[in-house]
Amino acid sequence: MLKDMNKLIQVGCVLGAALGSLCACHRPMEPAETAIVVEDTVAKKSLQGIWADDSGDVVQFRAEGDSLYYPGRESQPLYFKVLNGQLMICGTDTVSYRIMQLDSNKFWYHSITGELIKLHRSEYELDSLEFLNVLREPIALYDSVVQKDSVVMFDRHRYRGYVYINPSTMRVVKTSYNENGIKIEQAFYDNVIHICVYEGKKSLYAKDFTKKDFEALVDAKFLQNAVLGDMDFIGVDSRGFWYEASLCIPDETSCYQVYIQISPEGEMSLHNEMQTAP
Repeated sequence: MLKDMNKLIQVGCVLGAALGSLCACHRPMEPAETAIVVEDTVAKKSLQGIWADDSGDVVQFRAEGDSLYYPGRESQPLYFKVLNGQLMICGTDTVSYRIMQLDSNKFWYHSITGELIKLHRSEYELDSLEFLNVLREPIALYDSVVQKDSVVMFDRHRYRGYVYINPSTMRVVKTSYNENGIKIEQAFYDNVIHICVYEGKKSLYAKDFTKKDFEALVDAKFLQNAVLGDMDFIGVDSRGFWYEASLCIPDETSCYQVYIQISPEGEMSLHNEMQTAP
């Protein structure tokens, strides 16, 4: 079941409008292109430093070398280029911003929604403190293995279902935008979830799940930004054992709930809803 679909659609629309310049960061240029598409090193040099918005004097980013750094420790540094009058921020995808004015103290650009954003170079020394704890490693949603178990009775038999949520080193990159339309990426570690069902000491079923196991039922765009966050053993009926898996966008309320059915013969199937036994 999909929650908060409106928010997900809005993000998808913003991404769709912004991806027209994907090739600039990832596609090798043909020889005929090299004379036309040349990085503007003068403009890139002008961007070096800390920039704040004119409206609230809020720090937006720091440009250092080929990277943009963001305030706080939640966001990853991103590679950038300046090509043909555009600031191009690269990551899992590429977003471009038309530069309207750039000099030693002023940076004006059009956001991905067409709004004119006005930034100025920060001269406040304490603004550099915003970048002391720049995040370079993905965020782990769990610090250690989480174990859950549930006991259910069915047809005078006692079953115990286990869930082990194991932090992994698989990276999930979530793309978002700040209030001025600047692309931000956050990296998270995904999880591998092990489930097993026992009747007494007899093992009836066991499997490791990753989010790829749910590709058939979850929207591909959503799944790319989601993590396999949780799973619960929710019951037994005449059709078998049932688990509920949660695939969510980190730090948001958007989730898919997928139901795992394990038949008495040990066959696994996935469902959008928990089906009632006849």
